[in-house]
Amino acid sequence: MDIQNHFYGHSAVLAGYAGLDRPRHFQGLLQHGWTPVTPIRTHFADLAGSAPAGNLFTWTHDSRGWTEEQSQQETGFSSTPIGSPALYLAEMIERNGERPEPTLGTVVFPFHGTRLVAVEGDQAAYAREIFEKEGPSLVCMHADDLQRPDVVAAWKDAGHQLTTAGERRDPDFLAKVLWLIMNSRKVVSNRLATALVYAAAVGTPIEIYGPHFQIAGIQEESSEEYLRKLWPEFYDPEVTPEALQALARAELGAASMRSPEELRDVLGWNGRGFVAGFHYWLGAPLAKAAAILGLKKREVGPVVNAVKVSPWHFVFHPMEHLPDRLPKKVSTRLVQPPLDIQR
Repeated sequence: MDIQNHFYGHSAVLAGYAGLDRPRHFQGLLQHGWTPVTPIRTHFADLAGSAPAGNLFTWTHDSRGWTEEQSQQETGFSSTPIGSPALYLAEMIERNGERPEPTLGTVVFPFHGTRLVAVEGDQAAYAREIFEKEGPSLVCMHADDLQRPDVVAAWKDAGHQLTTAGERRDPDFLAKVLWLIMNSRKVVSNRLATALVYAAAVGTPIEIYGPHFQIAGIQEESSEEYLRKLWPEFYDPEVTPEALQALARAELGAASMRSPEELRDVLGWNGRGFVAGFHYWLGAPLAKAAAILGLKKREVGPVVNAVKVSPWHFVFHPMEHLPDRLPKKVSTRLVQPPLDIQR
């Protein structure tokens, strides 16, 4: 019912796993990244009240950062866990015998900002630290960071190659991220975030070090101290690979994964989807506009990791959240991204 359901190739993966030939609309909202607090606040926000009861689809109810009971008390909404699309894609890859032998050295996923949310941190210092410890590495840049000459120069000047999984509406986005993760001997980041959890879940060694980039105006819920306290295994070099993988899979909702038949049923893909399509093209955009203009009470509010986003961000970047034609393909296999972007 909203464009965020199709971010990062998630609907393309779920459609492929469910046996469809292309993604379809569904009447609900899908979590689109790992978050240390309830995704109802960080991802669904103004649209939470527009989804039918039970159709706020989170990855898990087993995260250490939040519980379903706490989430309901905080936001007033319940959710339904169905597992992360990354786990479904990884399962399809393993089942088809397509898990690659690692051919890359270290792949770096620096914590990134977007056009809407600024990140504070010294990119050049981190790039130099990575070079000193790992040597020349492959750095996966967020598409928005690739538009910033200062960020690109910081990493290129330090001797690294750049790659990207593309724009977040690319149906192959997740397939490119997993290609990098499964082909690498080690994944590094400077804070605990989605890509690092993916890497741990598929058994790729990980390490967190470097300056802890902060979202501008950040509060306690995503501080380094908070993340270390709740998820110490990700920072502990002595933790066993098996223990870390089990933790990561729990955070991604392995126990909540559905069969193809169950996915089609829970997402409403056994019907025609006219209502979901209407809400996608008209209902959700109007609900967003009403909230931004103050015509509708913001029950949850526009919050990203406990940082309020100004309505002007959405006015200046309307295409970030307006609907678009759905992807025409499913995602069931790894896709290699460009490995040396010249900017």
